[in-house]
Amino acid sequence: MDYDSLEKANSDNFTGKADLEHTEKLKLDRHGFPLVPQPSDHPDDPLNWPKWQRVYIAVLVSIIAFTAQLGSSLINPAFVQMSKDLQVTVEQASYCTTVFILFSGVFSMFLVPYANVYGRRIVYVIFIVIAAASQFRSAGAPSYGGVIAGRVFNGIAGSVPLGLGPATICNLFTQGERGFYMGIYTFSVTNGPHVAPIAGGYIAQRLGWRWCFWIPGIIQAALWVLLISTLPETLFSRKDHSMLEKQSYAQKLLFHGKVLDRKVRPRDFVGSLRMAQYAAVLLPSLWYMTANTYGSALFAVTGSHLAATVYHFNTEQTGLFMGVPLTVGCIIGEASAGWVRDVLINAYAKRHGGYRKPEARLYLLPLTTLLAVGTATFGYCI
Repeated sequence: MDYDSLEKANSDNFTGKADLEHTEKLKLDRHGFPLVPQPSDHPDDPLNWPKWQRVYIAVLVSIIAFTAQLGSSLINPAFVQMSKDLQVTVEQASYCTTVFILFSGVFSMFLVPYANVYGRRIVYVIFIVIAAASQFRSAGAPSYGGVIAGRVFNGIAGSVPLGLGPATICNLFTQGERGFYMGIYTFSVTNGPHVAPIAGGYIAQRLGWRWCFWIPGIIQAALWVLLISTLPETLFSRKDHSMLEKQSYAQKLLFHGKVLDRKVRPRDFVGSLRMAQYAAVLLPSLWYMTANTYGSALFAVTGSHLAATVYHFNTEQTGLFMGVPLTVGCIIGEASAGWVRDVLINAYAKRHGGYRKPEARLYLLPLTTLLAVGTATFGYCI
């Protein structure tokens, strides 16, 4: 949450027309408003990198997050097939997905404080290779326990792109432009589990359920090679940069120890929990939890059983049943949300002297009622 606190401070320091007298000292965006946060004059500041490089990193991080989510749910249509092979119940087979959700949701709390000191890159490098190895472990495990053990470590490793992705994108873009790229990232994260069953049904039917682990593991191994050779460090201190020497691209790919000169403190691990005292943080978090649980996760772990018992679908049909509706809905929602947020917040700034009030995005709030409508309709039809 450090970047949010910094931006709030910057926004509070620029609150109206009176500050426009000082804009000649500030760096302005294409609308003529001060950039938040203000880029430094150092060439290694990610906000000063070429646009193509920043876009590439945002897309790469989004692909890594998409693959993590894809790997979490590719097995979902094959729960019935897997349960017969390993001689467990369908409910037990579904734990392959639930343990991933559990560990990916919790473990990022323990990784982010280190990433905020030692950098994003080293955490990505270590845990993406763990993600690939754990997929291979589940794919080759002869027993149910071995499969679940691999899924636990895959969830731990999968927490990295889910926990660091937004922070990485915020390192690269200022307010007023990052919504578009955050939309790409959110689209990737949300649709990974929705696209997965479509492909997973065909993979399990044609190649066997174990290939639902082999394939994402191979993709993650390839992404690790791409990541280690092209992803530079995006964490940068705009307070203590005056003594920094300009680094070559190759130097940015090396690990230099601490990026920020401070210690990892015990309170850093509960920073996100402390933020729950603010309604502006707590309410959206509760909403996202509810939306993700009832709009996606619930269907992911029950759809295979419902398709087999209610409609008697085969594995391929089950994958389509589980994936197509959610993918179409999220394409409509996520593909429009990011750039629409930017339009709203920039329009507000034009009417209020350049101040980008975060609450301007709340005009989109009534659309959240569609979740209740969709969930109730699905339940009634089943």
